[in-house]
Amino acid sequence: MVETKHSGFTRYPLEQVALGLLAAGPKHGYSLYQDFEQYFGSIWKAGQTKFYVALSSLQEAGCLDATLEPQENRPARKVYRLTEEGREAFLAWLHEPVSSMRAVRVEFIAKLRFFDLLDLPGAGELIDAQIAIYEDMLAEWSAEQPEDPFYEIVNDYRNRQAQAIVDWLKATKRTI
Repeated sequence: MVETKHSGFTRYPLEQVALGLLAAGPKHGYSLYQDFEQYFGSIWKAGQTKFYVALSSLQEAGCLDATLEPQENRPARKVYRLTEEGREAFLAWLHEPVSSMRAVRVEFIAKLRFFDLLDLPGAGELIDAQIAIYEDMLAEWSAEQPEDPFYEIVNDYRNRQAQAIVDWLKATKRTI
């Protein structure tokens, strides 16, 4: 099958989740990971090591500042703070709809969680933009006429899946 721009083979941006968790204020790495597990554990799976790698990458990119905080009888711990560049990167990601069906299950739902956690405006607009993307997908796919009967089954599956996502998005917007 030909891979399309909607194939969904993508890496989820754990860095953006780390930025979002810091939007509420400075925290040390372990506390951030605990927040990640608490607020996103049923949505997004990532090990602690991977999370710390994301924090390190963000610091190198200038999205985070870190200071060492001494602890009694323990090594100093890093306390991370969001930079203005990091805040702008997070907000840009937050308001951008996802481009694949696979990303809705993890990345898009994580975005909705941040709108709720941080009490930010704009969730409805994000949902509208996401609906528009899926309606475009449905229009594009309905125009396809596969020659192979098997791909008729595949097209039926992805059309039904996309329509189910549109229906869910509309219901979610009414709830939010």
